[in-house]
Amino acid sequence: MRRPGPAINSIILVLMMLAAGLAWVFTPTLFLADQLPPLKLKQIVPSSFGEWRELTTGPAQIVDPSSQTLIDAIYTETLSRTYVNKDGYRIMLSIAYGRDQRDSLQLHQPEVCYPAQGFQVLTKERVGLELPARSVASTRITTRLGNRNEPVTYWTMVGEQVFQGGINKKLAEISYAKEGLIPDGLLFRVSSIDPEAPRAFSEQQKFSAELVAALPQDFVARFAGKAQP
Repeated sequence: MRRPGPAINSIILVLMMLAAGLAWVFTPTLFLADQLPPLKLKQIVPSSFGEWRELTTGPAQIVDPSSQTLIDAIYTETLSRTYVNKDGYRIMLSIAYGRDQRDSLQLHQPEVCYPAQGFQVLTKERVGLELPARSVASTRITTRLGNRNEPVTYWTMVGEQVFQGGINKKLAEISYAKEGLIPDGLLFRVSSIDPEAPRAFSEQQKFSAELVAALPQDFVARFAGKAQP
């Protein structure tokens, strides 16, 4: 087998130096979270809005109770509430926020945490959820645990960008890395115990739209992406 000649070795060396240089240039050093107002979920998310109010009785809904140590490592803050409307319909809201969303510390999606709690994931569908001034790329899943049917709608954020899938997440991270920023991340999840999935998804869409409309304007993009023309 012929060994690579000096020219080939030189090219390989240049490529390695170029790769190292690019890695250095795009290595972020500043946290996006430190450049923006603090995201204090309990203060920012209203306990009542539109026809919804927080239900303060009953157990809280936890984002992923399987490992509290892991939750503390991944998330900076979580918020779990149950809301009820004038008709008595209940929706569970879970928001998980992490100030560092690099690969080693990333949000747990419901397809992972629901089965970890014994649920079956029956269906999965990607949808554009219509919210005020934006359509948010979201995922809907139906889950079941025994006789409990729980349809779920969720979306995920990197900084102020909504993403679906690992490739889009990586592209969002790169766009911030070019600016020297380490992005934060947020998972917004709503669910309801309801055997009728179409009804559940309809109520979840209305709830999400009303909640986003009630958020302080300075924070809307961090919860649901930037407004679309």
